[in-house]
Amino acid sequence: MRTISVKEAAQALGLSNRAVIYRLEKGDLRGHQSPNPYGVNEWRIYPTKEIAQKLKIKDGDSPEIDFAPQEEAIDAETVSEENADVPPHQAWVEAERQHMRMIAEEMMKPLLETIRDQERQLEDQSRQIKLLPDFEKQAEKERKAVEAKELEAQALRKQIAALKAEQDEAEKSKEQVALLQQTLEENQRAAELEIERVKEEKEAQIKAVEDQLKTLSDTVQELKQPWWKKMFSTPTE
Repeated sequence: MRTISVKEAAQALGLSNRAVIYRLEKGDLRGHQSPNPYGVNEWRIYPTKEIAQKLKIKDGDSPEIDFAPQEEAIDAETVSEENADVPPHQAWVEAERQHMRMIAEEMMKPLLETIRDQERQLEDQSRQIKLLPDFEKQAEKERKAVEAKELEAQALRKQIAALKAEQDEAEKSKEQVALLQQTLEENQRAAELEIERVKEEKEAQIKAVEDQLKTLSDTVQELKQPWWKKMFSTPTE
């Protein structure tokens, strides 16, 4: 199948040579690279239907391909009408320059991509820097919320400690009340025993007094009797 140069494709499509090469790299156009007699790789393009119609290429038509240096120069960059009559040696120099420029562009692509990535990173950092005041406000708000929560936690811990102290005090009071109640019960039992003892002593004393009173009453009765009656009375045991 016939192939055409970048210049021919550019003329047919109304584009620059570089735009045609860009389409080749993207895959919008089909072609391959092959070295010319000077060892320089150049694109050879398979013409589309549109290109074939504009270049009036018939099926099976296979014109002779010119690998002259001028063609290489034309493939690398669009040639204006002013330099169409440039001498061959100048055209070859220009072609080499264009070729070196293309190589430099290919070598620069990774660097450009890296630069673009760095620019995007810088843009992201710039946006983050612009948002930094908002982040600081949010951080300050969150910090205050954390401090408020910490204060609430401290207050709760103090309340828990106070309740525990009250509980301990209540337990101590409960123990003291139980001890006091036990002491009261013991004192009550001791008092009851003492009352019982005192009651028994009083009863014994009352009985002794009653016995003394009875003896005294008998003595008084005996003293009241006449003397003669005492003489004739039967002595009592």
